Amino acid sequence: MNIPFQKYHHGNLRDDILKAAYSFVKVNGYAAMSLRGIADQCNVSATAIYRHYETKEHLLADVVVKGFVEFNMSVEGEEEDDIFQRSENYLAFAFDNYNIYDLLFSQSVVEFLKFPQILEVADKAFESLLESVKEHDKSLNDLSASNKAIHIWSFLHGMSSISKKMDVAFNLPDSEMPIPVRSVKRARENLKQFIEDLFGRLLR
Repeated sequence: MNIPFQKYHHGNLRDDILKAAYSFVKVNGYAAMSLRGIADQCNVSATAIYRHYETKEHLLADVVVKGFVEFNMSVEGEEEDDIFQRSENYLAFAFDNYNIYDLLFSQSVVEFLKFPQILEVADKAFESLLESVKEHDKSLNDLSASNKAIHIWSFLHGMSSISKKMDVAFNLPDSEMPIPVRSVKRARENLKQFIEDLFGRLLR
C-alpha cells in the first residue's frame, strides 16, 4: 500500500510562517506572495498554513503588525534622538525596506479596521515625531505641535514614495539624469543636511 507523503514541521509553525512571509514581502513585495508559496518555504502543506491563517489578508495583517513594530523602533531610535534624527530614521527605514513600508500604507490590501492588532501599533511612529516636535519647541500648544508633526510626516511619506519610483533613474549618469531625479538622489545622499535645511525653517 502506498502511503501518501506528508510534510512535517517541528517548532512554532505560526512564527515560522510569519518570518517567512515577512522576508518574502521585504524582498519581493506583497503582491507576489501566496499562502502556497510560503507553505513551500516552511516545508509544510498548504493545509497546515490554513490552520493558522484563513486567508492571505490574515497573514499579511500579521506582516503589517511586525512591519509597524520594526518601523516604530527605527523611527524612535535612541532616547536622545531629536526631530531631525527621527526624520532621518524614518527615511532610512523607508529606503531600506520599501516593500514593507509600501505594505504598511496600502490599506486596500489589508483592511486595518478588521485587525485590532494593527491599530494598536500603527500610530507609534507618528507619536515619536510628535513628541520630538514638542521637545524641540516647548512653547507650542498641542494643536500647533500636531500641525507641524503632520506637515513633517506628510513630507517624509511623499519623499519615501517619490524616491522609490525614481530608483531606476538613479543609475543614469548625472549628465543624463532629469533634474528632479538628480535632486532627490542628492537629498538621499545627504539626508541629515537635507532634513535640517527643510525642517529647520518649519520648526523655528
